[in-house]
Amino acid sequence: MSATVFLFALLCLNLTPCVSGGKILVWPSEFSHWLNVKVILDKLIERGNDVTVVTHSATPSVNISPASGYNVEVLQVPHTKQDIKDNLEAMLKYWTHEMTTDTILQASQKLKELSDTATNHNLATCRELFSRVDLLEKWKKEKFDAVLADPGFMCGELLAQKLGLPLILSLRYSFGHTLERLCGQIPAPPSYVPAIGSEKTDKMDFMQRLRNIIFYGAQDILFYLGPTFYWDPFYSKVMELVPRVSSMRCLVEPRALLLLFISVNVRFSRGGNVLVLPGEYSHWHNMRNILDELLNRNHTVTVLLSSSSPSINITQHERYEFLVFETPLKPNEMHSLSEQLINIWMQHPKPSRIRVALQILDLMGKLRDMHSTLCDAMLRNEELISRLSARKFHLLFYDPMFICSDLLAEMLGLPLVLSLRFSLGFSMERMCGQMPSPVSYVPVPPTVLTDHMSFPERVQNMISYLLYTSMFRLAAMSLDNYYTDVLGKPTTMCETMGKADIWLIRTYWDFEYPRPFLPNFKFVGGLHCKPAKPLPKELEAFVQSSGDHGIIVFSLGSMINNLTMERANTIASALGQIPQKVVWRYSGKTPETLAANTKLQDWMPQNDLLGHPKTKAFITHGGTNGLYEAIYHGVPMVGLPLFADQPDNLMHMKTKGAAVSLDINTMESKDLPMKPLDQAVYWIEFVMRNKGAKHLRVQAHELSWYQYHCLDVLAFLLSITALITYLCVKTSAFLFRKCFRKTRPDAKGQKNKEE
Repeated sequence: MSATVFLFALLCLNLTPCVSGGKILVWPSEFSHWLNVKVILDKLIERGNDVTVVTHSATPSVNISPASGYNVEVLQVPHTKQDIKDNLEAMLKYWTHEMTTDTILQASQKLKELSDTATNHNLATCRELFSRVDLLEKWKKEKFDAVLADPGFMCGELLAQKLGLPLILSLRYSFGHTLERLCGQIPAPPSYVPAIGSEKTDKMDFMQRLRNIIFYGAQDILFYLGPTFYWDPFYSKVMELVPRVSSMRCLVEPRALLLLFISVNVRFSRGGNVLVLPGEYSHWHNMRNILDELLNRNHTVTVLLSSSSPSINITQHERYEFLVFETPLKPNEMHSLSEQLINIWMQHPKPSRIRVALQILDLMGKLRDMHSTLCDAMLRNEELISRLSARKFHLLFYDPMFICSDLLAEMLGLPLVLSLRFSLGFSMERMCGQMPSPVSYVPVPPTVLTDHMSFPERVQNMISYLLYTSMFRLAAMSLDNYYTDVLGKPTTMCETMGKADIWLIRTYWDFEYPRPFLPNFKFVGGLHCKPAKPLPKELEAFVQSSGDHGIIVFSLGSMINNLTMERANTIASALGQIPQKVVWRYSGKTPETLAANTKLQDWMPQNDLLGHPKTKAFITHGGTNGLYEAIYHGVPMVGLPLFADQPDNLMHMKTKGAAVSLDINTMESKDLPMKPLDQAVYWIEFVMRNKGAKHLRVQAHELSWYQYHCLDVLAFLLSITALITYLCVKTSAFLFRKCFRKTRPDAKGQKNKEE
């Protein structure tokens, strides 16, 4: 599946009447969010569009080099790239190594602290963005056609609203679908659609549907008490000059995006102008493919990057134009936060859920603070906003890892496009994008449930959904004031994010369980995949030496620098017992048990290795980019999930029959769009060729009417509630009678004595 096809669906910039591309303003997130958005930007530029990426001076991911291929507007923020990296490393370290031994309360507190840091960075960027009146005015004069944003970094939707431009969001999901439901108005029947993060499937029994409903509720509560609490006031303040709306969801408008871009393209006299706010790490790698394609299509891409970006090297991407805004954060701050999150998961094989949750919340709090700083540095930078406004972007494309991206799009009045893999429990997708997520058969990530759920699993799914929803609402509430402040009118984070014209979800139906989605949610999984290139001579010689046994490709991703020596020795010893040669991406101390059949590489051409005819299997941590490269090349997978969505990702692949999964802590080409007639014929032939297509049918067909509406789950919950209430009443009555009988004789004796 080519990225060209995905961008055709996104922007329709290759229509016959068009003589050139449009202008797109991009508000990206960091790390892998940026990588994903960059892929889109590259494709937009390739098609002749002018792309401008709005980033901040502390960006750890976005390349702000003038020769990057797209224009870059950099907002100056008080934090640094190291601040962002440190915060991310702290979160990853906690999530991977420490969270597993903490209680839910402890984990929630810890994650809250980390997320608060990130949110503060995001807010700092947003404040800088909307303080740059000159930049906003410049963008208005440049007449952008749309804003592409990632809801992971807030303010992209605000930027689009401010500039009066269509908004396209790129999003994987938010936990509990909170963002999609509450901001994008996506329906989410809990009876047969598992909430993201609940790990349920679309085949849920009573208990699974019970968990699913609880999970949805929890995610909604968290969303209103979280992101909306922080961002709605900020959005409202930024939008004070825009007609008042009651909530972020009110900013969602029905849009005939296809017709919009058709009319826009007719008047284009040159490539589009895209503003990009990227994510970091793998998010950036994924987004970079899009940006390259945008450049190839003659679009102008401007990447707005903060000076604290921990992973985006502006000197390595000569095709993009980078605008770097200064922040007080240091690049290693976000990187450190990421490592902390990873360590939480990796160092504690049998975690206490409460402790893990608290640790993650603490990390999330730090991340929120970091984002607040980034937002202020970008949105409050009047000079930057003025520069961006003068550039006349057509679109803002961003990764929601950078929370304020939607605010920037709103301020610049640009259409907004998000690039997203997912959010916990589908919270962001549900609450801001209104994506449906029935908890009865759609497992919420990262709960490691499938669409075949038993009653206990459906209960788990519902509980997970409620939990993630509550967490997201809490996070959103913490951002609502900031959004209100930036926009200058009462608003919410989800209301602004909900205005995104397009949400690019970095998966596809080869990965997802069948479930309902809205038309503005576009699946672009695998957009970074490409045919394999020849290997370096030394590596090719090693591969050829494997003979008929072939090779195994082993990588735990770009964010895992090393393992503990104990685990490294365990893995090396196991690899030494197989007949295949192994290419292992590993940068730590050489394991003592390393065998002769294993070659260690600090970096390796993973896609080229997976596409090599001698490759027999892929040992992976379960990152989305690696999974799709394996799918693209048809390589079976062995999963060693570490943190975040990776266990859930591998459960999807296991359900599809493409992978097996192990616990690392306990182990010893054709275009998709078709004409209606072609599509009808294709699916008829598909059913004949595969003896049916039952895997595409939603599990709602297998549910009874009361299961579909989760009446059995509700009855169970009501019964439990009634029982607890009954026991409390009876206990209180018993204690009252005991106390009354004990004091009554004394009162009577006192009366006789007085007589």
